[in-house]
Amino acid sequence: MIPSRPASLGLALRRGFVATYDHLGYVVFVTFASFVLVSALLGAAIAAVRTLGQLGGMAKIVLFFPAVIAFWLFAVGVYYYAHKSVHHEYPTLADTWTGIKVLLRPALKLLALDLIVTVLLLGDTFFFLSMKGGPIFQIVGIVCGYIALVWLMMTMYHLPLLVAQLGMESGPKPVVVVRKSFLLVADNPGFTVGLFLVIIALAVICAVLGFVGMAVFYLGATAFVLTHALRELFIKYGIVEDEPETVEDSGWPGSDRQI
Repeated sequence: MIPSRPASLGLALRRGFVATYDHLGYVVFVTFASFVLVSALLGAAIAAVRTLGQLGGMAKIVLFFPAVIAFWLFAVGVYYYAHKSVHHEYPTLADTWTGIKVLLRPALKLLALDLIVTVLLLGDTFFFLSMKGGPIFQIVGIVCGYIALVWLMMTMYHLPLLVAQLGMESGPKPVVVVRKSFLLVADNPGFTVGLFLVIIALAVICAVLGFVGMAVFYLGATAFVLTHALRELFIKYGIVEDEPETVEDSGWPGSDRQI
C-alpha cells in the first residue's frame, strides 16, 4: 500500500514554481510560441470580421474558434510535458507535440464541454441577476453564480487530470475528468480555493507586466503549478508515492554519467 499524507498547498506551490524555474527555457519558448500563434489567429479573425461585416453574431464568433482551439491544444502539449517532468521521465520539447497527438480527440471533446458549460452557467448568472422581477430572480442568479464559480475551480484540474488519465484504466475520457475534478473540489475545498486564488493572482501579475508576463510565462507556469497540485492530491489519496525534497538524479536513461 502506498503511504499517504494530507495535501499541502504550500508544498505544491513551492514545487510547482521550482519546476517552472528549472524548466524556464521551455516555459518561455512554448508560452511565447503559443502567444505568437494565437495572436496571429486572433488578428486574422478580427480582419475577417471587419471584412465580412454583414455576418451574423454567431458566425463572427465562429471565426475566433481556431484561436481558442490552437491555445487549448498548445496547453494540452505543455501539460503533457509538465506531467512527464513531475514524474521524472525526462521530457523533451518533442513531447509537447506527442501530447497533442495522443490526446487530440479527448482534448477537443473536453474543450467543447468546458466551453458549453461555462457559457451556459455564466449566461444564466448574468441573465437572472439583470432581471427586475423580484428577489426570486436574484436568488436564482446567485445560485447560478455559485455553481459557475465551483465549475471554474473544477476546470483548473481538467488538463492535468486529462493527462494523468492516460495511465489509468478509465482512460482520458472527458466525463471521467469532469467527475473526478468535482470530487477533488468537493473533498478539498480549502486547497482548491487557495489554488484558485493563486492562479488568479498569477494572472493579474502577468497582466500587469503586460506583454512580458502573458507572452513568456503564464501558460508554462500554470501548467507546472497545477500539475504539482494534482500530484499533491494524488499523494493524499495514496495514488502516487511522495518523494523527498531532494531527488537524486541518476542522469538520463541509458546514460552512465551523473548529472
